[in-house]
Amino acid sequence: MARSGPSGGSISTPGNDTRWGLIVAGWSVYALYYMGRVNFSVAVPGLGEEQGLDAIRIGALAAGFFWVYSLSALPVGILADRIGARLLVGLGLVGSGLMNVLFILTIENFVLSLVIWSANGIFQAMGWTPIMGAIGRWVSEKGAGRIISSFGSSFVAGTALTFALGGFIVEQGGVAAVFMAAGIVLIPAGVAWWIGVRDPIQPSSDANRPRASIARALGLLPPAVALGAAFVALVVWTPAYFVEVHNQAVGRSGLLSAAMPAIAIGAILAIGRWFRYSRGPGAAQRGALVLGATAAALAMVSQASGLLAGFATVALATALVGASSSIVLSLFPRMTSPTGVALVSGIYSLGFNLGGGAGSPIVGRLVDQDAWDGVFLFLAGSVLAGAIWIIGWYIWTRSRLHELRLGR
Repeated sequence: MARSGPSGGSISTPGNDTRWGLIVAGWSVYALYYMGRVNFSVAVPGLGEEQGLDAIRIGALAAGFFWVYSLSALPVGILADRIGARLLVGLGLVGSGLMNVLFILTIENFVLSLVIWSANGIFQAMGWTPIMGAIGRWVSEKGAGRIISSFGSSFVAGTALTFALGGFIVEQGGVAAVFMAAGIVLIPAGVAWWIGVRDPIQPSSDANRPRASIARALGLLPPAVALGAAFVALVVWTPAYFVEVHNQAVGRSGLLSAAMPAIAIGAILAIGRWFRYSRGPGAAQRGALVLGATAAALAMVSQASGLLAGFATVALATALVGASSSIVLSLFPRMTSPTGVALVSGIYSLGFNLGGGAGSPIVGRLVDQDAWDGVFLFLAGSVLAGAIWIIGWYIWTRSRLHELRLGR
């Protein structure tokens, strides 16, 4: 007998193992999560002008959130595999909404606001890994690769939505309004999620499962690190690229940069259709090809001459980086460890964010030297190394499977 879930989808029907209502709900709420973190980027100019925070304090706030968020991914993944997405995702939405409101209310006390914004990282970490674990339970294997590899379009859509809506809110109501708006949206969304979602998990007595999941996941961790460096660099530095390389005004550069996430969503969904099955190492071959194309696109930016060519190549590179990130962060955890997806997603998320943090000083130094060609060649080399690593992993895995068959 079917039970209805969010968005009117079926939660449990014997003839239909893909729970579309839950999948759509998960995609939507994860896009909403970004209103509680990317809004900080939108608010940065106002935090200086309206709240009197200098660059050092703004940087400390960003770093506090980044490190707490990254370090929370793994323990949240462990919890998610045990208790499911219902409680964690709902709590994360409500908690992040409250932290946004408390942050702006305590902004005059920097130490307190730093603690609160860092704590927001804990609640934000309750989004991706539990939903990734749940998606594996909500889809049937037939066509699962297409759905899961496309799911990363949610964080790209969330970024685009927050930049567009957040900019309007700040312009109309000031910097405080963008944090209050996050609370107004996220808290009811979290309550609705908790009421509407049913995500039961069968308890497992396999004590070695988490250890085995970690061992399998580490084999494909380096590509996640490499993509983190590219993803963060493009988010942070694309507006400056148009200003410094193509002599565009700041406002126009912002408009050009804002178009990138919209283009990336289409690319993620289109490339996701290329992946059908999500289990076993076969999807790694196609993933390596996508990362290889991504590296080539990044290298092309260094050869672009003129605004039109620059926009086209950066748009292509951004779209492919988004698609590659979606494949590695969404599909590879299920491919390497279908029984511990949330835990492995937490590991990959940690590597992705640490890669972004590690690559930022290198990219910043190159930008400071006005070596923009070097920036994109560095990012291309990083992603290409990730593609080569995947090929090596695939060859090793296939040889191991062959040895096991011969051992029988």
